[in-house]
Amino acid sequence: MLYLKEKERLIIESAIKLFAVKGFSSTSVQEIATECGISKGAFYLYFKSKDSLLESILAFYFDELQKQITITENSNLPTREKFVAQLTSTLDLIRDNKDFIIMQTREQAIPLNDKIKDLIFSKQTELQNFYKNGLRAVYGVDSTPYLWDLSTLLDGMVHAFIRFIIFDKELFSTKEISEYIMNRMDSIAASVKKGPPFISDDKMNQFFKKLNYCTPMETTTSVIANIRDKIKNLDDRESLEISLELIEEEINSKQPRLPIINGMLSNFNHYPELKEELINTLQSMG
Repeated sequence: MLYLKEKERLIIESAIKLFAVKGFSSTSVQEIATECGISKGAFYLYFKSKDSLLESILAFYFDELQKQITITENSNLPTREKFVAQLTSTLDLIRDNKDFIIMQTREQAIPLNDKIKDLIFSKQTELQNFYKNGLRAVYGVDSTPYLWDLSTLLDGMVHAFIRFIIFDKELFSTKEISEYIMNRMDSIAASVKKGPPFISDDKMNQFFKKLNYCTPMETTTSVIANIRDKIKNLDDRESLEISLELIEEEINSKQPRLPIINGMLSNFNHYPELKEELINTLQSMG
């Protein structure tokens, strides 16, 4: 979790407003410092460059999004209501920080250096995993082969409605939007299983490899991190965490020992959805 000093937060919030109006490239460090009421030299006490500031801005808002998702994940709501609440809190964050979204959509607002591209892609992948995990929880393990299809369609609908809440936040409530989207997803989830998935795990692994952003190993690490977060409130959390650590050690070794991996997977027998998630991920590694 990202922790910011008060002055760092002030600089970030002031910079976002300027970037949304003028664009990243057209905004100077001096203008940011003036907006914050500090000297240009003081700016460099907190951020070594404007690019470094942009990285912190992106990390800050993605961290805020993750915090909102985690708060709802730890609630006692039924599965479907929990996922609707998470979608709603995501839209709430976007609505309340529209300058951040406008900043990203302005022409040349985001410089395409490799570090920032990697950060954006990494966080987008985490968001996609959130969609996939939530959809699997709502529609069951047998939806697993179709999760890329379902999460891609969900992502498209969410992005389409973002335009409404940014430019007129009173017209539609975020809860109504989330419920509407999930009602449409119910129909899609029921019909999509009538044929083979359009976006398979194999296609996505090939896609990631071509982009050179995400490999199957990185995907496995992300899945294990997500599972580790899910088990933190379970009574047998300690033994499950040890099992995950051993699985990670084996898949990162030159010669993974399948008996050990299978033995550790058996510790998840009481949590079939988590076990299925691990097995599917390990299988995608070939």
